Amino acid sequence: MLPARYSRVLLNPRFVALLYAVLTLIVTAQHYLKGPQSYDNYKIFTWPFYHLLAGRDLYAEYPELYSAPFKYSPTFALAMGALAVLPDWLGLLLWNVLNNVVLFTAGRRLFPDARRSMLFLLLVLVDMMTALHNSQSNALLLGLMLWTYIHLEREKTGWAAVCVALAFFLKIYGLGIGLLFLLYPKQLARGLAWGLAATAVLAAAPLVVVSGTTLAGIYQSWYTVVSGFNTAVQLSLMGVLDTWLGISVWKPGVQAVGLLLLLLPLALYWRQRQHPDFRRLYVALIPVFLVVFNQAGESPMYIMPVAGFMFWWLHYRHTTPLATPLLVLVLLFTTFASTDLYPHSLRSGFFDTYKIKAAPMILVWALIQSQLLLFPRWRDRLAAASEAEAAGAEPVQQNIS
Repeated sequence: MLPARYSRVLLNPRFVALLYAVLTLIVTAQHYLKGPQSYDNYKIFTWPFYHLLAGRDLYAEYPELYSAPFKYSPTFALAMGALAVLPDWLGLLLWNVLNNVVLFTAGRRLFPDARRSMLFLLLVLVDMMTALHNSQSNALLLGLMLWTYIHLEREKTGWAAVCVALAFFLKIYGLGIGLLFLLYPKQLARGLAWGLAATAVLAAAPLVVVSGTTLAGIYQSWYTVVSGFNTAVQLSLMGVLDTWLGISVWKPGVQAVGLLLLLLPLALYWRQRQHPDFRRLYVALIPVFLVVFNQAGESPMYIMPVAGFMFWWLHYRHTTPLATPLLVLVLLFTTFASTDLYPHSLRSGFFDTYKIKAAPMILVWALIQSQLLLFPRWRDRLAAASEAEAAGAEPVQQNIS
């Protein structure tokens, strides 16, 4: 993948860890020194802890404190209290460190070899920076999703279930990674039990500071906010259909079709669910699906579908000649779309207007989804490509019959 003289440095775990650490410090310092308006999302995350203590509505607007309504769970508001009581410079730093530590440690264990693990972390680095510049939780959510898969592979069912529960209370759609349990039938019942227990504990956690009646009202408000939430950005399939083709679609209908397609391979090839390549395709597809079909899709969220694609690419790039062109499209028009690689006028007048960032990921979704829907035809080629990648060799190309 890389010349040996470069890979010895760039794919060295210590170098990648140092790179993540240094960039975390730089981004944190940059935004802290610019003032609170530059880390507004962090204020959105931390101030609701004080509203929770006071029994106020977490989801009301507080323009004197932060610019947008809080839309996370009361459990998240309680957990962020650990940072809210700290000075902003320290709390912001620890928040960014938490995001990157969870992502880095998951990425470090995602592949059996350090070479691909480090390359994966480098390939998502720019998208990690985009999330970090926005003080967002997407790197943390991605890390929890990857840890779910890692724990399932290691048969650590309880930890996998806890990761799903944490992902859910971080962002509701994080629950989607729980679909992986269907691919591990021996762990399904135990995982469900652990998941329900973890969910109950996390849901009840705010009771340490509020009454049951107050908490019930807060959860009702949370449901109202989340169920009606949308953004003007709409970096999603629905946004692309609207801006490119002028088709104003019924979003729940499009999402239902996407969910049906996501689940259909499980119904068609139930006996294949324990096949490692079948599982890996789902690990790649779920983060892509959760964002491409998300009506509230925004730029910092795209670390998740990009990570899903990079996971697929590092296993299956030799299964199709489309892999390299797709990588180029993803890097140019998704990963770098929010950076200074392009002038601001181009980003705001073209990329933002036409939802360009979402377009390559829609193509990625279509490719991985098709490999799942036609899994028996792809199975041998997928297996050969994955084995060759693990061995560091070029696979023998096979025809799909």
